[in-house]
Amino acid sequence: MSRWVVVVVSTLVVGLLAGCGGAEEPAGLTAAPTTTPTPSATPTPEPEVDDLSDPELGIVFTDVPALTGDEADVHNWLATYEKEYWRTLRTNTVSPAFSLIASPELQGAMQKVVDKNVAIQASIGGVLETRVSNVAVTGDQATGEICEDFSKATFADATRTYTPAEAGFGEKKHKAYTLTRVPGEDRWLVATNEVSGTC
Repeated sequence: MSRWVVVVVSTLVVGLLAGCGGAEEPAGLTAAPTTTPTPSATPTPEPEVDDLSDPELGIVFTDVPALTGDEADVHNWLATYEKEYWRTLRTNTVSPAFSLIASPELQGAMQKVVDKNVAIQASIGGVLETRVSNVAVTGDQATGEICEDFSKATFADATRTYTPAEAGFGEKKHKAYTLTRVPGEDRWLVATNEVSGTC
């Protein structure tokens, strides 16, 4: 996520003024005023893409692009959303981060997934490989895509274990997302998503 660095600069001017009436200066002192030059303002760094891969959680981001500015910011928010989605699947508890990064509709959808998985005593683990791509920003609106590869993930319920294919995750899943910039805040909100075939 982007971070802005605020630098406060002050100028200090020190002057020694010679007195009036012909008084002599003490030996060793000078009357030349000195000034500290005014430093130029530090430029605000452009946001850059973060690789949010987390081996402990079991998520790997592949083909991480080199983006800057709003595109990098949106990429990072989508990657964060994907990371918290995977955390939710692994823990059967909706990640608290969704209250910050996802619309109420997506939060509700994630709760339904958790409720269903809890009901069947689902256990999901292993590794999710995922790629964020095709980020585009127009003003305060953005779009992006995610490709999920569950081939290294593990699935089980109260009765047995399943291959990714048996669990319905045999093919890579393509998801399209829309995001909106939160007014007055340094963040984007993931507003909608749509699963649309494979990738």
